Amino acid sequence: MQQFFNPKSGCVRLMPEPRQADTEEQNTVNTTRINHEDMYSFNIAMTKMIYPSRNINWKPNAVILVPGDKWQYSLCASSVVHFPINAPIMFTERNYLPEISIKEIQRMGPTGNEVPAQVLIAGPVSRAVENILKMAGLTVYRITDTEDVYESCVETADFRLNIIPSASEEGRKDIIVISGQDYSEGITASFYAAHKGTPIILVEQDIVPEPVRIFINDNKDKNYYILGSEKTVGSKVEEEISGIIDKDVIRISASNPYTISVKFSEYASEVDTFGWKHNTNDGWAFAFGELKRWYNIVSANLLAHLGKHTPLLLTDKNYLPDAVAEYVVRVNPKKENPAMPPYMHSYVLGSFNDITHNVQVEIEKVLDVDGKMEH
Repeated sequence: MQQFFNPKSGCVRLMPEPRQADTEEQNTVNTTRINHEDMYSFNIAMTKMIYPSRNINWKPNAVILVPGDKWQYSLCASSVVHFPINAPIMFTERNYLPEISIKEIQRMGPTGNEVPAQVLIAGPVSRAVENILKMAGLTVYRITDTEDVYESCVETADFRLNIIPSASEEGRKDIIVISGQDYSEGITASFYAAHKGTPIILVEQDIVPEPVRIFINDNKDKNYYILGSEKTVGSKVEEEISGIIDKDVIRISASNPYTISVKFSEYASEVDTFGWKHNTNDGWAFAFGELKRWYNIVSANLLAHLGKHTPLLLTDKNYLPDAVAEYVVRVNPKKENPAMPPYMHSYVLGSFNDITHNVQVEIEKVLDVDGKMEH
């Protein structure tokens, strides 16, 4: 207990010690936390942040509806987020659309401009869900309803390339290859795909599934980038893809997912314009995600699409990996006057049970180091 003296009454009151949670403000000077645990509440918190009103000139043209039970559908749908489609990914049950989700779609009021429909379904979602949407007065288009994740991903990539091509060169000329079995090393592709509209395809560790092989054969003119080490995408797959396209496949790799997220954030291709290129001291924004909450990461790829256009950096729940901390310090802006722009900022994806307050403080400490110096 703590003692507090009231000078007016002359009394001393005993007050309980503040709980640790009382000091855990969800935001710091340079970090903003999206403080939700549930998949749907986090998803809708992101759409409300990016599309806060109907009275904005960046209203979504559509929403992308995906089943929330498998990460592959939503990760592959990330490329559909980018312009000219301009659509957030939203989750649903396969046979039931939660009321909070349909209300949020109606609140945003997707325009339907430059897209086949206001709701684009990417994954095996039932006709019952489609009927709910239509009864709400929304138009619906199925990009894919295939159960097989490899085939579904290829159908989504084909839609992005050929039905509504990306507004960016990187979305029309490049393909990202990741593991369809383990998302840990490839999940950062979700942010870049939303940023540029670059399609994602899935492979097994040592096998290129038949639908994927056919897709690659039909798209030999693209540049292929493997995101991940040989632990998730083996050398046999790299060699097979290279043989099909008759040129080198480029791999972005490191010894662990955290360092891979750094390598991707700073990557600049030598063959085209692919890559985040966050490797200079210009002042940047980042999003920090934890691997267990893949659905938070996919929901938050809107941060790469609009606003500060953030890459994703991965962190552990309980500590900020050295490779990530050192990278953020390395790209801090060098400025003569610390009180002046450019500045750094980061988003923390999830609740304190996902990424602790201590980790958020560590992120704050490595952001805008010069700005915290005495001046």
